[in-house]
Amino acid sequence: MAIVPDPVDEALAVWLATHDEVAPGTVEGLYVVGSVALGDWTPHSDVDVVAVIADPSDPELGSDLAAAHAALRERTDLVIDGPFVAWGDLVVPPMAVQRPWVLDGEFHLDGESFEINPVTWYTLAEYGIAMRGPAPQRVGVHVDDAERRTWVRENLDTYWRSVGTRLDAALADDDRADGFDGAVLEWTVLGVARMLFTYETGDVASKTAAGEWAAIRGPDFRPLLEAAIEQRRRPGTVTRSTLRDAVEFVDQVLAVVA
Repeated sequence: MAIVPDPVDEALAVWLATHDEVAPGTVEGLYVVGSVALGDWTPHSDVDVVAVIADPSDPELGSDLAAAHAALRERTDLVIDGPFVAWGDLVVPPMAVQRPWVLDGEFHLDGESFEINPVTWYTLAEYGIAMRGPAPQRVGVHVDDAERRTWVRENLDTYWRSVGTRLDAALADDDRADGFDGAVLEWTVLGVARMLFTYETGDVASKTAAGEWAAIRGPDFRPLLEAAIEQRRRPGTVTRSTLRDAVEFVDQVLAVVA
């Protein structure tokens, strides 16, 4: 099991204390997933969680959670994202249901949380860290290999295809040779590498681990993947040609899973 870094541990303690203060008795379970659970958290990473509450469909409870989130933003600088679900949500295939959720530090009651998906459920079941509640292995989280791979293939064909298309269009409109935000490279290349890793192995990997794996699987893209990993470690800028290679990498991965 990964070790929760001290800044994350402190922020999650504040998260729990704030929700207990503003919405007492609401949070029954809190589980860390994402980069923290996979041992790849960096100081510029968000913290991904799955929170369990008794009745996430209760509109009054949603108001309490919104108030708790507003208070939390005054007490910690770390961004803590994720859905609020019921215990019963975790023991069935992830469904398109409305639940409170936080993304990029913004609280939502409308729409559906992207993080309610087979990859999140698998990460929780296999790598999740309990900050409150029983160990993930005792919860009975639903996992299914075929569902997970199907979801990844669809996610690549829709979300990540559109990311590659938008990046290609942005480069067409910007004739700079360099000075591009390296976060775009990290997000695109390592995000797609993670999807390919899960599609081919059924497991999940951190961004760094997936990038290292993909560099071995596709050595032609090794310099690109190493550059993306370096951006994760030390954010900076990248060149136009590097982002052009990122578009090509997306296209190649999409061809593999088509």
